[in-house]
Amino acid sequence: FCGPTGVGKTELAKVVSQYLFGHGKNTDRLVRLDMSEYSSPWAAERLITKEDRTPSEFINRVRQLAFVVVVLDEIEKASPEVFDVLLGVLDEGRLTDRYGRTTTFKSAIIIMTSNIGASVRRSIGFDGESPDDYESEARSFFRPEFFNRIDSVVTFGPLDRDSCLAITRKELDDIQRREGLVKANLSLQFCDSLVEHLVKQGFDPRYGARPLQRTIETAVVSPLSRYLIESPGVKNRVLRLDIDPEGNCEIR
Repeated sequence: FCGPTGVGKTELAKVVSQYLFGHGKNTDRLVRLDMSEYSSPWAAERLITKEDRTPSEFINRVRQLAFVVVVLDEIEKASPEVFDVLLGVLDEGRLTDRYGRTTTFKSAIIIMTSNIGASVRRSIGFDGESPDDYESEARSFFRPEFFNRIDSVVTFGPLDRDSCLAITRKELDDIQRREGLVKANLSLQFCDSLVEHLVKQGFDPRYGARPLQRTIETAVVSPLSRYLIESPGVKNRVLRLDIDPEGNCEIR
């Protein structure tokens, strides 16, 4: 997954995991690694084994779950030795450590995320752009034998306004599933003016949707929490949330 920061690459990987494997007793079928932590010498060995020569947590998790989505975030930051290790994983779905122990990835979906190409694109603003630059940048960055083992390069463009509104509404809907609101049988109704305000305050063209959750916590969750603490008898009703002329959340 290639694209600018904050446009949903990792979030989409989580949705893929939940959609394909999130059933049964173990619904957490996502293994996520920050590859910036594997950029130093000996990183490849640390990826596979612990200091006591036993398999790493990453390997143990893949062995236990089998059907899993593995997310390698910011793959471009990994050391060259890590790319060498991944060659066999992406090709035959096998990883063998120096002690001869083999781990199979044949039932796993491997998703790598990267910001490669974002610096050379005009990602400021909500305008649509051709996604081809990302694939060409990725092709230039990775060694041919590594890039040739990638099944598909999925490109993400900057978020447009409709996407920002939809993401904001989704984040607000998630608030309604919090335990305290469910127990009190409270439903929340968010006015369009509040959603518009959050989009304006919570989205930055440089950082995408990442600041949105912080904005929602500050502008919506905190006032809502104070309201519920000050009104403990409020139950079994719909709360309407709007924005007042001063830019504060109004609950009624």
